[in-house]
Amino acid sequence: MLLVTTWFGAFLVDGKQVVESRLFPKDAREIARRLRKMEKGELLDEERALAACGKKLDVLDGRLRSLGALADGRPPALDGLAARSGFTSALLHEATMLVGREKLGELGPDRFIVQAIAGLDELTKTQNLLTERLVEWYGLHFPELVETVTQKELVDLVARHGRREGIQKETNNALESFGTALSDDDELALKSWASLVRSLSQTQSELEGYVTRRMEQLAPNLSSVVGPLLAARLLSHTGSLERLGRIPASTMQLLGAEKALFQFMMEGGRPPKHGVLFQHPMLHRAPPWQRGKIARALASAATLAARVDSFGKRDLAESIRSGLQKKLERIQREHSAPSARRSEPRDQRRRPFDQKRTGRRAGRR
Repeated sequence: MLLVTTWFGAFLVDGKQVVESRLFPKDAREIARRLRKMEKGELLDEERALAACGKKLDVLDGRLRSLGALADGRPPALDGLAARSGFTSALLHEATMLVGREKLGELGPDRFIVQAIAGLDELTKTQNLLTERLVEWYGLHFPELVETVTQKELVDLVARHGRREGIQKETNNALESFGTALSDDDELALKSWASLVRSLSQTQSELEGYVTRRMEQLAPNLSSVVGPLLAARLLSHTGSLERLGRIPASTMQLLGAEKALFQFMMEGGRPPKHGVLFQHPMLHRAPPWQRGKIARALASAATLAARVDSFGKRDLAESIRSGLQKKLERIQREHSAPSARRSEPRDQRRRPFDQKRTGRRAGRR
């Protein structure tokens, strides 16, 4: 006897004949509620009622494994039974729409972090463009200042003073400037532009603080191992913390380097060693010949931390960081200098795989 559940009821089927059934209520909300329970892996009351008949059951869905033996095969077609029982396609459409709305209302905080980190990247890009424009623009009036202060200091000084006379008084800069004088309209426009850049900088800091706080709550282990902002960037590449916790370490290592990896697979050459993990100080401050090994160690630690945050919900950050630090020290000790192979010219180190690919491409030409 086979236990089969469809969108409109649960059935006991012997061959192609329905022996017993438990139909769902003909109400879209009740059907949607049962569909959601099935998606979550829960058993329905109708299924339990049929399983209590005392007969030996087979099931095709792993969700029903506790009610019968798991068998192979396809479920029998019961579509015609739905229409004969009064369950219309319009009822199914309404129920699935309710399920979709409920799912949208259950989006986790990781989706907000994905949007926030994308907004932070766009904000940073915009701020850099506006700052570069201010540097070039204000350089017409006070080129000497542009060359002696940082861009952040320049933005602040222009927003508060405008003309060079006020800046010279505050900074005790008595050098004569060869820049062009400003009219009142010019000064107003420059101060307004600088105020906009300063406001964007403040918004950027606030957004970074928001992402940091949310990541420390959502993924404390991963945030402790790689930093909250880098953890958020890793999460944004997979879309959710659960997906991030399911990927292998090799995929974690190359997140953000998909374009380079695709180019390597299509054209040969040298494969990428890291993606967004390169932003970690442990990696981008390391000598080039150590980066591949450090990237693998960092990706392994990040993968373990992400899995703990996704499924374990335990505090293992200190243990993971300690293991990572030991690996880093061993890499630095055993690979303190580049290997002899690295000292050869790059063309002489081309792999046989690359040579074969190059030869085949040359033959096609």
